[in-house]
Amino acid sequence: MMKSKISILLIFALVMIQCSEDNEIEEQQGELSVKLTDAPSDDANIQGTFVTVSEVHVNGQKVEGFAKQTIEVSAYQNGNAKLLANEMVEAGNYSSVTVVLNNQSDENGDSPGCYVLTDDNNKHSLEASSSSTTEVTFNKPFAVEANGVTNLVIDFDLRKAIVRDEDTDSESDYKFVTTAELINSLRIVEEDNCGEIEGTISNNSSSDDKLVVYAYEKGTFDMNTETNGQGDSMVLFANAKTSAKVDGHGNYQLSFLEEGEYEIHVASYEEDSSGEVTFNGTVNVTSIINGLLLNSIQVEANSQVNLDMEISVL
Repeated sequence: MMKSKISILLIFALVMIQCSEDNEIEEQQGELSVKLTDAPSDDANIQGTFVTVSEVHVNGQKVEGFAKQTIEVSAYQNGNAKLLANEMVEAGNYSSVTVVLNNQSDENGDSPGCYVLTDDNNKHSLEASSSSTTEVTFNKPFAVEANGVTNLVIDFDLRKAIVRDEDTDSESDYKFVTTAELINSLRIVEEDNCGEIEGTISNNSSSDDKLVVYAYEKGTFDMNTETNGQGDSMVLFANAKTSAKVDGHGNYQLSFLEEGEYEIHVASYEEDSSGEVTFNGTVNVTSIINGLLLNSIQVEANSQVNLDMEISVL
């Protein structure tokens, strides 16, 4: 009888130890969410922009269970984001996220994988090289806490990422910028550390002009550099953190801005008969709040800054 009691107690102790170990493993994990959003393209001919993400890596390790996805990134603007991955990972500090784009085939196996859909319903492959995939790595430190949730957002800035293909031998009218420029066109942020700036722009005397609002980290805007095009693809306003089109009612929204101090700049574009947009120049704007300087806008995490502006007539 004594032997049976000892056996039962031993089994019970082993079960409790196993449960404790299982709980400890669970406590050492946290939830990692990766989302995708977009800053808009300037091209009026583009109906939609599609990218196919075949893999997501964290610290060089492939996220298991991730399913290949084709996403119309242009559908996720003004604070909207598409969920890419949501996985339980080991709690700890991380330093990088890699997104693998499949240039050749979409989630259904059809070609191409990354493309622009123009208003005439034609697909234009964005593949800029012979490589079937393009890897974009974000070197950004972030932490996943045990039993916590970390939300990362990748901002896919179409204005910087895609240009017209001037090669007359190419079947596509569009292409990705160079790999180095593509990396610069995407950024990754922690959603919980971000806020936004939104408002209206009034007194637009030329209703035909298209206005775009750009947000720069304070002190990083250089007029000559930003308005003359940079890199092999001659990207305008290449160092802006994000941008937003001004709609027909004068509204704009700059989303997923990391906490910090920003300066705001506005540019005017003219659309020709073919739908191609040409840069006209920067626009002088002022805040409707007296004394509020547009080169010193403070953004706090999880907050919204209302910034209404009007165009200054010189």
